[in-house]
Amino acid sequence: MGIKYRRIVQLVFLAVFLLLMVTGRIQLWMAVFLVGLIGATIFGRFYCGWICPINTLTEAVDWLYKSKGIKRRDVPGWVKTPVVRYGILILFVGIMVMTLKTGRKLPVLPALTVLGTAITLVFVPSLWHRYLCPYGALLNITGLLSRYYWRVDQTDCKKCGICQRVCPAEAITIDGENGYPVIDKGLCLECTACTHACPANSIVYKKDSSKSVGASRQDAV
Repeated sequence: MGIKYRRIVQLVFLAVFLLLMVTGRIQLWMAVFLVGLIGATIFGRFYCGWICPINTLTEAVDWLYKSKGIKRRDVPGWVKTPVVRYGILILFVGIMVMTLKTGRKLPVLPALTVLGTAITLVFVPSLWHRYLCPYGALLNITGLLSRYYWRVDQTDCKKCGICQRVCPAEAITIDGENGYPVIDKGLCLECTACTHACPANSIVYKKDSSKSVGASRQDAV
């Protein structure tokens, strides 16, 4: 689908998110997330690329910085350990459970939206998308089961590496044996940045024809 259509969908869901936040019914957004979480087992992480308000705002920041030639800091090495990512996830789940048990309405979703956007003002997008976002950690798990996902057609691929450079989630690596890029479907945000940047149009969205689910990279689970 075209990038303009995706932008429209993003803006519609951002408006819904803001409306729920203003009217004090932000908890209803969890239903939207749960649909995305379950749907990722079939279609991949479409919630991230098409629906998530945090990603919509961080993409706006990314566009602005690129247009101005502003560079951001790389991901700190210590953040890349699984302990950090899943420690944040456990904390997030604990807060959500406490919220449900006590009935207290904590502004978790708005706070994470502000935090994710603020982090992207200083650091490259992958810091939030891949390592810090608790929603992303959950979607990584269900996304690994997806039946439809983006992959590289090696027949047309030029091995230029552009797709790897534009990916905001570090979901693309280069195969050390044949030099072709490989997309990790558990990390892929389905933002289509790579598909629009690919000069050979070699990145396609297809159903997994194999009987077994492909494994993710070592640090993705």
